[in-house]
Amino acid sequence: MGSKKKAAEAALVAADIESDRAVERALRAVVMRREGASWGDIADRLGISQVEAQELARVAYARLGEAEAEHLRTEVEDKIDGVVRKAHVDLALAQSQNERTALYRVLLAAEAQRARLLGLNLRGGDDDAA
Repeated sequence: MGSKKKAAEAALVAADIESDRAVERALRAVVMRREGASWGDIADRLGISQVEAQELARVAYARLGEAEAEHLRTEVEDKIDGVVRKAHVDLALAQSQNERTALYRVLLAAEAQRARLLGLNLRGGDDDAA
């Protein structure tokens, strides 16, 4: 049983190394392309076909875009959370109905923005349709 476990661990390590190599090749393809290299040059340098070079770069760009979008989404959501927290503090201290009404509007707008950020579509005016 010990040899099976060692073989499985070796296979995992080999898969991790291959994954790291693929990531490294993808990043190299992107860097070379940004430096003006042709797909043929990139393919020759990496020892792959032009189609593989284009696919590597496409996947790398897609992953970079996803990571950037997720980072921005997190930043915006943090800002919305800050607005909501401050509005709740202000709401607790509000002395007039006008102040409370204005803060309710801020809270509703912040939550609507959060819903849009998360890809939810909350339509207004459908409350009576239920």
